[in-house]
Amino acid sequence: MPVQTTKQGYIGFPDGGKVSVDDGTGWHDIGAINSAVTFALNYSENQVATANSGKLAKQISDMLIDGALTLINLEPEAIDKLGGGMFEVVNTAAATVTGANITDQVIAGFEEKKPIEIKAIVTATGEPIRFSAAPVITDVEASASGAMDATDYFIISDSTSASGYSIVISTTGTESVEESETVTIDFGDNDPLAGTTIYAGTSTQVLNAFGLKIEHTDDTAAIDRSFEIYSANPTSGGFQFNFKGANEDGVEEMPITFQGNVNLERADGRQLFSYYIKG
Repeated sequence: MPVQTTKQGYIGFPDGGKVSVDDGTGWHDIGAINSAVTFALNYSENQVATANSGKLAKQISDMLIDGALTLINLEPEAIDKLGGGMFEVVNTAAATVTGANITDQVIAGFEEKKPIEIKAIVTATGEPIRFSAAPVITDVEASASGAMDATDYFIISDSTSASGYSIVISTTGTESVEESETVTIDFGDNDPLAGTTIYAGTSTQVLNAFGLKIEHTDDTAAIDRSFEIYSANPTSGGFQFNFKGANEDGVEEMPITFQGNVNLERADGRQLFSYYIKG
């Protein structure tokens, strides 16, 4: 049989992508998943068959997206953001670790404005701390420029960091720190995170819509395909808090379903989703 077409410019091989959720506080990477991310476009149809002139043009309404994914990075913050406000998340601190018992973190050179993971290691055990709140830092010092102040660095919450926080260093602050310098972080007394509890349950509640998107990047880190829902909510039964049996394979999973609805604050015709493909 002859080849029927040579048009192959938009073929993509399965490679996953980064899924992010925005509850109004900025995009949050939900991490590893264990399934395809599905987005099904649905709508109601209205078409009238006349008595003598065939069928009229089809009308559609109530456009929405039904979607699903399966979390395996069971991060409480991500679960909370996907809940649309139905959950309460409470962090519980463990016993305080004094600064003298936390190894100073040494950063051998940095890139300006690029977050650097904060690593607070308990000296006696070699185990890292995940902070229950923003870390207490006694001093940040550059090898040549000396002690740094609040204009030279800032601490940010970072879900990709093992400690939950990262440091961003500036070269335009008071000390004009150079990227080639070694920076040392001296920690104060800190409370590690002992655990997190998620609560839910009320007679009635209005959910807060969130944004949801998946992005795939190429070898140059450029986004070559993405899909974004502007206004989504979890659906009933959409959170499964499962515990696998010891006889099952894989890792613990949390299947999640959600539904995207039109956002009337956006331009007409662009109120539900965007699907981008790099040319």
